[in-house]
Formats: sequence, structure tokens, C-alpha cells
Amino acid sequence: MRIVGGSHRGRLLNAPEGRDTRPTLDRVREALFSILSHASRWYDDDFHPLYDGIILDAYAGSGALGLEAISRGASKAVFFDTDRVAVAIVNQNIADLRVTEQARAQRADATKPPHATEPASMIFLDPPYGKELLDSSISALAAAGWINGNTLIIAERDPRDPEITVDGFDLCDTRKYGRCQIDIGRLSI
Repeated sequence: MRIVGGSHRGRLLNAPEGRDTRPTLDRVREALFSILSHASRWYDDDFHPLYDGIILDAYAGSGALGLEAISRGASKAVFFDTDRVAVAIVNQNIADLRVTEQARAQRADATKPPHATEPASMIFLDPPYGKELLDSSISALAAAGWINGNTLIIAERDPRDPEITVDGFDLCDTRKYGRCQIDIGRLSI
């Protein structure tokens, strides 16, 4: 697995071993970040969620999504994962890319997150498929202050998994890539 674009393009990332981690494929990340580079179209002002705030990679695994965002111009990223090994690997990837001033990883559960000091501008949610964690994660992150009306939510799921049904979730875009569906939206808060 590697960074597919930006200042760290081509750099290799470490990933947790085993079947519990399912990294987003390079081609899917490339397509996703192409869409996100034009995310300002979903806002009325000059706000751009990729560049103008904190990125939260809430089911980090290797940290590929948040680190890709930093490579493409995000100023800061926070990574959550419940697995100690995954958090250690994200920290190793942060160190290897020399972005320790921009990124921090912590052991945390997106369904029971720590309170935010400020809302994220963009949140990546890539929970294990088939566990129906998207709705509970979005609700918990909103309650903990990670989500406001400007936060762009990028949710990856199996197309057979249920759609996001959180009250106030406005779907901006959806794309299907084989056994991966990406839903992009915001909460009306």
C-alpha cells in the first residue's frame, strides 16, 4: 500500500496484518481524492474541507486515508482505532512520513469517541463491513463535537450494508467500486 498522490506520492505505508483490516484500495483512494479535490462545490463560501480544517480518520487501520489527505494538502489529521497494533502502525507511518507536527493517532472508538476540541472539517469512516457501525459512529461523533454543519463525512461500506439513516444526513455523492461503496454527505445541524 502506498500514498497515491500529493507531496508523499509513491511512499509506502505499513498496514496491520490479518483479516480485521481492509485497506481502501489505491485505485479507490485515487478516485475518492479526485472527487474530494472539488468538494468546495458543496459549500456556499470559500470553505474547502480538505484544506481548511482537521481531518479525522475514525477507523484508521494503517492511516492511509488521513495520510493521503495530508499528502494532498490537509494541515492536520487525527486518527482513531480501537486496536493497539493499528495505532502503533499509524504512529510508525506518521513518523516515516515525517508529519508528526500534523498528525496524531490515539486508541479510540468512533462509537464512543473522546470529546473534540473543535469539529473536524472532514471525517473518513471505514468501519468493518457487515457490522452496521456507520449510523452509530456518525451520531456519537456529532454528540462529541467532531461533526458540525460544515463537516464532510466520507463513509465506505459494502453496497449490501444498510444506507446511512441518521436524521439530517444529506447525501452529496455516492460511488460504487466493486465491493466498495463510498457515500459522501453532511449533517444538517
